[in-house]
Amino acid sequence: MNNLKQSKKYLLQTYEQFEVEIVKAKGTYIWDKSGKKYLDFYGGHAVCITGHCNPTIVKAIKKQSDKLIFYSNIFFTEPSFKLGKKLCETLLPEKYQVFFANSGSEANETAIKMARKFTNKNHIISFKKSFHGRSITSLGITGIDSYHQFEPNLDQYTSFAEFGNLDSVKELCNANIAAIICEAIQSIGGINEVDFEFYKKLREFCDENNILLIFDEVQTGLGRTGTFWYCEQIGIYPDIITSAKGIAGGLPISAVLLKEKISRTIKTGEHATTFGGGPLVCSAGYANINYILRKNFLKKVKQKSFYLIKKLKEINQIDQVLGKGFLIGIKFKEVKLNFVKLCLEKGLILGPSYKKDVFRLMPPLTVTFGEIDQFIKILKSVLI
Repeated sequence: MNNLKQSKKYLLQTYEQFEVEIVKAKGTYIWDKSGKKYLDFYGGHAVCITGHCNPTIVKAIKKQSDKLIFYSNIFFTEPSFKLGKKLCETLLPEKYQVFFANSGSEANETAIKMARKFTNKNHIISFKKSFHGRSITSLGITGIDSYHQFEPNLDQYTSFAEFGNLDSVKELCNANIAAIICEAIQSIGGINEVDFEFYKKLREFCDENNILLIFDEVQTGLGRTGTFWYCEQIGIYPDIITSAKGIAGGLPISAVLLKEKISRTIKTGEHATTFGGGPLVCSAGYANINYILRKNFLKKVKQKSFYLIKKLKEINQIDQVLGKGFLIGIKFKEVKLNFVKLCLEKGLILGPSYKKDVFRLMPPLTVTFGEIDQFIKILKSVLI
């Protein structure tokens, strides 16, 4: 019995795994045990944002691991300070402070906890078709019914508005609303976008009613949509921003950025985590963020994204191209059965969404024009 089959005996099968054992990755490619090469337009679920095993990140990990792999943040370590400072500086002139955790779910749990503490209110408004994580509170604010299979799912503390419909938000508003949380572009829900004007009016509504605005930028942040934060494109500053996925290029870390008016109210002992902000993962994150913030890097992301979207729109079988930057959904006129598996057999990795006719592309931001051409060639061969 090979390792792949044996793993089902010992590992909880929470994903429907493909019968492929991955052993190596570099840039936009991964290799399986047999040596087969795959073009990865899923990016390890949007995690490997600057490519698999980016040499800059690998170098930082090796250098830090020789000195100090871990100590909890009851002691000061320089890497967490450097990464925190760098992230906060991306939001100037607004002043934020950062809390490091380990996953997007934890980041959103923290955001809700801090919003409730700051406002002394309990209720949250979220949006239908949103996804915010798999822990109990983050499931409770996720707007996809099929995820609400556990008790208590905290439905009594959450209301779900129509994404992009401010009137539906107002109808749900009452004196006990602590915060409104938005997944800036709904990813799993089918790459759903709304007009910037909605977000601007939502910001005004929150200010008028003393409600905090939380932006879940777990998938839209760190340059994936062409600017470092998605909220930059809109021109607003949320009270809390959550981030995760690509921060450290593959090591687990998340960040909660809170405006100082909120962070100043959080006292010692009211929140913490053992592994959040460890020196190894923060060293990787600092190297990765500096890589993304290099001159012209995000300009090139926009150029390559424009090229990819243009190529996709030329394919007859595609009905609609959704999203921004390299968070893209392709909506087909007709969907082939087992489409993701058919792509995998051709050496291409992409991802599904909650909508059966929408598939997600989240390649590394370092993808080349040549690799985009290769992707289009493989995709067309599957669609024949």
